[in-house]
Amino acid sequence: MANEILHIKKDVDLIRKTLLKELPPEHFSVKDIVRSFFGAAFIGSTFIFTRTLVEISPFLDGLRIFFIVLSTIGILTAEIYFIGYQRVENKNKRHFAQFWIKRLLTFYSVGILVSAYLAFIYNITFLVGSPENIAKLILAASMPCSIGASITDLLKKY
Repeated sequence: MANEILHIKKDVDLIRKTLLKELPPEHFSVKDIVRSFFGAAFIGSTFIFTRTLVEISPFLDGLRIFFIVLSTIGILTAEIYFIGYQRVENKNKRHFAQFWIKRLLTFYSVGILVSAYLAFIYNITFLVGSPENIAKLILAASMPCSIGASITDLLKKY
């Protein structure tokens, strides 16, 4: 009887570990890229319509634009590492650089594309004027759009 109870306990522990275990992230796919567009559009649309972004973006100098881009890359890198890469079981076979570069380039590209799309489709570019100011607006809006793009990857159930 005690032997059977011990055997059942081991089975229950195995089932518990299997059910509660965090699964490693799947490989990046086209479905993930499509999801990132929705996240970028959702988060980006809340920022692109703010009057402050439209008023301030023409006054951003090169240094501030550089820091916006650098901050975006830093935030995306932190999200990719701490939420995605930490679940990778075999880090020797799946190196961070490969895991990171695919996601970073995708999320940031999607963020820029969606911010440009939103700015042009709603004719917000008319409010900022010159092509240089349009580029500043797009880069400023790309930060929340990129973060929105990455959130879909982070929130999906693995």
